[in-house]
Amino acid sequence: MSIHLCCNAPTPYDATEVDMTGKREKQAGSGFAARLREVIEAHGSASGLAKAIERSEGAVRKWLRGESEPNVTDLRSVCEQTGTSIEWLVAGRGQREALGLGVREPAAGYQNSAPERLDHALHEGVMGAVEAELLKTGLTLPLNKRSTLVSHLYELCYERKEVDLEAVARLVKLAG
Repeated sequence: MSIHLCCNAPTPYDATEVDMTGKREKQAGSGFAARLREVIEAHGSASGLAKAIERSEGAVRKWLRGESEPNVTDLRSVCEQTGTSIEWLVAGRGQREALGLGVREPAAGYQNSAPERLDHALHEGVMGAVEAELLKTGLTLPLNKRSTLVSHLYELCYERKEVDLEAVARLVKLAG
């Protein structure tokens, strides 16, 4: 089973996509696609966002129509470029936390937005949840991708001080 960001509906791995006159067309108006559309409307255009994250405009438009979903790297880029919370964009929880209007220029250097102190119990919980989800799905991730995934999930879960297993499942699927 996999989960669509655009509608939170599970689908079997071997399922074929439903044509745009069916279920997927309805999904484009809700869930992930609707939140992405809201971000794009507040921050410029689909083509501007595509350029900012170095993706094709066609890819971004497919995300908006609910025909495909961004990978973890693209999701991170969208959120960094628009000042949008990953938790809000993926799951619709929390605040959007959009900063200013227009797609921002990339930051000059890496800016760590992680908390100053590490919550070791939460970090271990996130790492354990990622490992469990990888085992459950049979996926294998390279160390750098796994590290990035754990880092983003830790930031996502930090405010709530608990591991969000739904977010773990979604992001592991996207990373795979």
